[in-house]
Amino acid sequence: MYNSNKAIIFGGVFLVFIFFFTNIKFLPTVFHQETNNVPTYLVSYKNRIWWTSQNGKLLYTAKSADVLKKVIVSGVDVEELIVKKDSFEIINLLKDILDDPYIAEIRIKQKCAILLKGVILYFSDWNDLVNHVSSLKDLIPIMQPKTEYYLTSAGLVYKIRGGGGEEE
Repeated sequence: MYNSNKAIIFGGVFLVFIFFFTNIKFLPTVFHQETNNVPTYLVSYKNRIWWTSQNGKLLYTAKSADVLKKVIVSGVDVEELIVKKDSFEIINLLKDILDDPYIAEIRIKQKCAILLKGVILYFSDWNDLVNHVSSLKDLIPIMQPKTEYYLTSAGLVYKIRGGGGEEE
């Protein structure tokens, strides 16, 4: 005798097994993508601030509260919503200083950092900034607002222009 309840249960279990075995090959990549899509860096692209993943993929736009927590990296080259390799290598080099409370923005194409009080700090090599970022804590109180400075590879800081006070 035909039992429709058993046929429905058997059909449902059969469909669950088919669905499970056809999608099991995608499970490791799904879990792997979730760990790679952790918002890590803030970059400026097309007049918006974006969170990027650990491998440079643009995830979503940042909220205004997020912008105050981390350094924004601007001047990055993006292709197909992924930061290009040369820009991302610089971001990875700077990853230790992207949480520095004295830096607001880093401009890759201009090789400068925008510090507190609107101070612009130019340098010739990225390693100069990485090696001497610890001295910013002592320099910020001395630096004049809206002034441009140059950081040498020896860690010396020279005033270039701005801020007034030349007559003092």
